[in-house]
Amino acid sequence: MENEKRYSLWLMPRGDVYNTLSKIISRLSEKYSAPYFEPHVTLLGRLTGNEEEIISKASQLADCTRTYEIKLNKLDFLDEYFKCLFIKAEATEPLLSANLRARKIFAQQYYSEYMPHLSLMYGRFSPEVKKEIITEIGNEFHFGLDVKSIHLYSTGNNVEEWRKVKEFALKR
Repeated sequence: MENEKRYSLWLMPRGDVYNTLSKIISRLSEKYSAPYFEPHVTLLGRLTGNEEEIISKASQLADCTRTYEIKLNKLDFLDEYFKCLFIKAEATEPLLSANLRARKIFAQQYYSEYMPHLSLMYGRFSPEVKKEIITEIGNEFHFGLDVKSIHLYSTGNNVEEWRKVKEFALKR
């Protein structure tokens, strides 16, 4: 259905890491007329259906997931709108396990392989522009994200309309 609401599960940085990444995203958004969005690593996207059921499943996922760390490293880009320019996240066992649990709980095992990353810019830009940006901001980031919660976001077609629905604390 075209009007069906869509949701995503995000893992978000906190504190100084959040502020630093938010400033980079904001600066790129302004300079290249790209949409602004909050810094996040998508754990699972493309969730559709009843919001209460999705909240219930997200809560279930948080209840069976322990806190862990995500390590961000190299900048990269693809010819995809939502992977226009991003920092790769290490595909660690805790992160991949969390994604696998989420896929099972939300019955989404059939989607493509999980590529954990934190986007810095959305859009359609030439490889030359992306390489220019990487030269400008550097191609390595060594940030650690302490994942202590899962954020459920409503993520429809317009990035400007994305909104946080609820945050779920993970087990310690």
